[in-house]
Amino acid sequence: MPRRTLLLPAALVVLSVGSPAADDWPPKPVRVASGVSGHIHPAACVTKAGTVLVVFSRADFKDLRLTRSADGGKTWADPVAFPGAEKTDIYPGALTTLRDGRVVHAWNVWYQNDKGEKSRHVRLSVSSDDGKTWSEPKDLPKNPAAQSVVRHPLVELADDAWLFPLMDRMLVYSPKTGDVKPFGDGRNHGLVPVVRTPKGTLVSGAGLRSADGGKTWDKVAPFPAIGANGWRFEMVALDNGWLVASEVTGPGVGGERWRFVVSRDDGKTWDLDGAVVYYDPGRAIGGRACPRTVRLDKDTLGTVFYDVDAKQPGGPGVFFLRVPLTALTPRKP
Repeated sequence: MPRRTLLLPAALVVLSVGSPAADDWPPKPVRVASGVSGHIHPAACVTKAGTVLVVFSRADFKDLRLTRSADGGKTWADPVAFPGAEKTDIYPGALTTLRDGRVVHAWNVWYQNDKGEKSRHVRLSVSSDDGKTWSEPKDLPKNPAAQSVVRHPLVELADDAWLFPLMDRMLVYSPKTGDVKPFGDGRNHGLVPVVRTPKGTLVSGAGLRSADGGKTWDKVAPFPAIGANGWRFEMVALDNGWLVASEVTGPGVGGERWRFVVSRDDGKTWDLDGAVVYYDPGRAIGGRACPRTVRLDKDTLGTVFYDVDAKQPGGPGVFFLRVPLTALTPRKP
């Protein structure tokens, strides 16, 4: 398969020192990039080698950038252009690390449909070398009736079955043949995250849970406030069995503070009373922010987000927070 080479800087730019500990609260954000505007919408993943990869849009509908951290988000490389996206109008997407260590980057491309209307479809590229080079991009089928948008990581159902939770449909894609088919009972969950727990249960940001591979779904209530604003909310499944969701609270699209809500019983119930505020700058957060969280190691979560408040030190930027898992431990009565 033809490959595009991504040239990376030889040295990392040190942006912060130290790391959050249980007694160092609240965690302090590290600036990943500056000079950003528009629909920045970062995505993140951790590779099998432990590298943290972040992709974001530097400017509205163009200029996809990739940066990396080899030390769990404490320092970051200079962002470089993501190969294969330079000549198209884009909308940011998602990163996923597969079981075999490959990384999938899926993003959105603007195009004009048969009716002459502006629409979007999903394009993806795969890296087998820790995000240094990427395969030639491939497209998921366009939907002539609706915009097909990805904003959350795919779910690897099997080696040849990748579940994409898209805005217009739930789609299972075969990376070997390029074929697609509807998932499960065929319902559209909307642009929300879908995760699979260590027990194999599927949990949807629409507040649904399936123990039979998506054939049937049970309503979960109460559930974190993801729902209709799923493009900015998130949910991740940890290998210790926990599910962690980010809620954006307060007025405005970016809110004023964010909190983690945890499920410790395979998505059946959520500890809303024990939710933990992990970012509160004491002001309205600029822009949609779109936090995205990954498991850095056995003790730490990492969250990437953007904030375009021009009055903050250094101006608009992309940031990274390291959050100790001890902060999410249930409170003792």
